[in-house]
Parts: sequence; structure tokens; C-alpha cells
Amino acid sequence: MKKICFVLALFVIYFLPFTITEASMGRNTLLFVPLDNRPVCLDYAVETMQAAGWNVETPPLEYIASSDHSGNPDKLYEWLAARSATANAIVVSSDALIYGGLVDSRTHHLPKDVLTERAERLLKLKAQGGDPFVYVFTTIMRSPKASSAPVEPAYYAEWGPKLFRMGALEDKLDLKEISRKERKELAALQAEIPQAVQDDRAQRRNLNIATTELLLHGVESGNFDYLLIGRDDTAPYSQAHKEARKMDILVRELPKEKIRFFSGADQLGLILLSRAASRVSYEIPMVYIDFAEGKGGATIPTYEDDPIAFSAAEHIHAAGGWPTAKLTRADLVLAVNTPLDGVTLEASNPKNTGEITKQTEEFVADVKGYLKQGKAVAVADIAYGNGADNALVKELFKENLAEKLAAYGGWNTAGNTLGFALGQGLLAKSMDAADRQSLLTVRYLDDWAYQANVRNKTYVELIWPNYWPNSGLNTQQVQEAEAVITKDILELAQPVLGDRVSKYNFTLPWKRMFEVEVSRK
Repeated sequence: MKKICFVLALFVIYFLPFTITEASMGRNTLLFVPLDNRPVCLDYAVETMQAAGWNVETPPLEYIASSDHSGNPDKLYEWLAARSATANAIVVSSDALIYGGLVDSRTHHLPKDVLTERAERLLKLKAQGGDPFVYVFTTIMRSPKASSAPVEPAYYAEWGPKLFRMGALEDKLDLKEISRKERKELAALQAEIPQAVQDDRAQRRNLNIATTELLLHGVESGNFDYLLIGRDDTAPYSQAHKEARKMDILVRELPKEKIRFFSGADQLGLILLSRAASRVSYEIPMVYIDFAEGKGGATIPTYEDDPIAFSAAEHIHAAGGWPTAKLTRADLVLAVNTPLDGVTLEASNPKNTGEITKQTEEFVADVKGYLKQGKAVAVADIAYGNGADNALVKELFKENLAEKLAAYGGWNTAGNTLGFALGQGLLAKSMDAADRQSLLTVRYLDDWAYQANVRNKTYVELIWPNYWPNSGLNTQQVQEAEAVITKDILELAQPVLGDRVSKYNFTLPWKRMFEVEVSRK
């Protein structure tokens, strides 16, 4: 009886707002507008959905932001409006539809009336015909500790670290947690940083926050079936954290079944695509979460401001699932590899040696146990930032478990990793073995081989000795870097993954070292 009541409660929460219409039956099509054309935002997300049997349509590449051009909000909207009647659901980045893309949201000089018009236009998307589900994701502008053009305004090259520190101290001041010494430091920073820089930063952030607040009306009015707000790179004390606290007050007034707000940006598209698949299929997958020994779920990862336990639960809800404390109910186990002491170092840190610890052995033993019980397991490897835990990957392959997983993720921020592992894990049940294996191979080659190992090796052996930039590489530099990257990935990964590694290309689509695209030849 309790189980029946539980299922009915979930049905009421998730499905009463939806009605089956002629337009939403008999199709298997999703329209998707990504943040930009980076592999994790576009190709990897689309390949995941296609592997799960979904027809995903995306706009022409010339409309989508890339490393060398901004996105075109007007063309993107026209494309969506013309096709809305053909789709079960629409998943769109408001950053793309309003600013042009994620980078443009940080660097634009658009006036308020243009931003308002574009936000209000997005609210009308559902009325374009066909009555599709409309899922929108947006971001709170990040607070990077260090960055530079073209992904930030040019002045970040000189003032980035001090702008971050000023934002952190202003956040502390707002929270009334600032010390007398820190007050003096804040005053000094405010006097040192050029006023024009402070004004430009404040004006853009204020405009973006006001525009995001307009999108909340889409939840209130029912024009959006779901709104997902991500906090791009942030920290427990930062300008982004300060803005997020104020936004959270507004979000809490809205129904939680229609909106979520948590850390991360690049994973949001796949999370909402997964939600769309669940909703169109009228499914509520149950997810059991398990953390590694040590600080576990209380870990607050680098680049984020929430404990990972909170983030994991929020991601599950946003992806269309439901967290469960009962393993027997679980359709998926989300196994989260956290650092023993709760401190997420960079994957390039010398401590990421691959030495197997007792914690690693216990975590892998747990994964093996879940698999033996017939559970699908997705591993979110967040022990390090910006790359995999070498010890974990080594042990997974040693125990012949790596290729039995429903999904694996170990890239970029913890939220990025969590979202991708969860999204691919939830969709894995609809994939055949070959497609699931292909997605796993890409993640190991990207997150483990490149991000945790080859990227830093290429910096040390090629980029830094030649005084090349980390981003903005010219054509010849890109070609030389790609050749070195390909050679080193083959040397590292072939002994582990076999000859299939030679069937992939490794390229730098944004002419920078931060991300690699792993694609079949």
C-alpha cells in the first residue's frame, strides 16, 4: 500500500501539469539549442540522446556560438519557431537565445531593452504551435579566480584575481562575516581596481540578473515546463555566490517541480534532454546515491559552493528522476568518487599518481557489488577537478568493471561530471551495448587520458617551452599540439583500451588546451 501511495504521489507531482495531446504523441523528436558548439555542450550531448533512440535536431552551426563567432539569437529563435510543432520537447539555452552564447553572456554590451525583448520572446516559444514541452536552462555569470579574453572581458587578464577577491570580500560583507582586516583589504581593492573596470563588470552582471529574473515569469505563467538555473564557476565566497543567494530567494517562491538552481553550466543541456526523455516517456527513474568513504557527500568541490550531496540530489530531480534511500527501488546507482579529506585538487596535481588507496579499493568494491546485484551504475569521478582520478580508473579497468558501467564522468567541475554521468546513466537503459560502450570510450579518452594526463604533459613538453598561449593558438600551433596529443593518448590509452583508440581523432576545436574533442574517424 505504501509503495502504491508513493508512486501516486510522484505521478501527481510530476505529471498532473502535463496533458497528452495529438502533437505530443507518435513522435520521437527533440529540438535542442546548446550553449555553444563545444563538444560537451553540443556533440557529446546529441550523441548521447541519439544512442538512446532519440531524434535530436539542432540549429545550423553558423547560428551557434563557436570559438570564432558569436551565436545569432534572432536566427536561433526563428529556427525554433518554425519547428516547434514537430517536436515532443524543446530544450534551449537562454544564454544562446538572449546573448548569443555562454561567452557572450560574459562579454556583451547589449542594452537592457534588447535583452528584455529577447527574454520576453522566449516566454512566447510555447505558443508557436504543437504544444511541446519547453525546457530552458540559464546561467548566473561566473566568478573566475583567473581568466582572460576572449572568454572574459580583456581586463580580466590584468585584474581577474583581484576582481575575484573583491567579489569574495563583498560577499562576506553582505553576509556580515567580514573581519576588520578584510574590510581594509576590500577598501584597498576598490581603490586600486580602475572604476571603469568595476562599472563594466557591475553593469553587465546587473543586466544579466535582471534578465534572468524575467525568465522566472515563464515558470509562473506555465510558458516553461521547467527552468534550470546553473551557477557557473563559483565559490563559497564570491560575487556569483552573492548573486545566487538573492536569486535563491526568488526561486524558493516557485514550485520546485518546475525549477531547480545549482552549480554548473556545461552539463545543463544534457540534464534537461534527459528530463525531456523521461517526461515524454512518462517515466520517473529512481536513483540511489553512494559516496566514497571520508568526507563524502559533505564535500564542497572546487569551483562550487554547495555540498556535493545537495548537488547530486538536485541534479537527479532536474534530470527527471527521484532520489531513493532504498537500493532495491533504484533503477540507477550514482556512485560518487569524492576525495577522502573533501579537498578537490586539480587532476594535474602531482598527488594524482594512480596509487591505489584503501578508499579506492573500497569504492570499487562497492561498484562491483552493485553490478553483481544487477544494478546499472554511473560513476561520477569528482575526487579531482578538471580530470579523472588516475587510481580509480586504473582500478576499474583492473577489476574489469570500467566497461560494465552505465556511464562514467570525470571532467571539468564536479557539477559537470555529475550531470554527464547521471544523464548518460539514466539513458543507458535505452542504448544497445555498442553505443553505450562507445560513449564510455569517449569519456575515458577525454576525462582520463587527455584531461588528467596528456593535457598537462603537452603543456610541459610543448606549450610552455615554446611560450605559446594556453588559448588562442594559431593554425600551425593547433596542428602541432594535436599531433603531440594524439601520439601521447595512443601511448597511454592503447595498453588499457586496446586498438580501438586508433579509431579516434583528437582535436582542439576551440584552439585552446582546455578541451579536446574525441571523435570517430
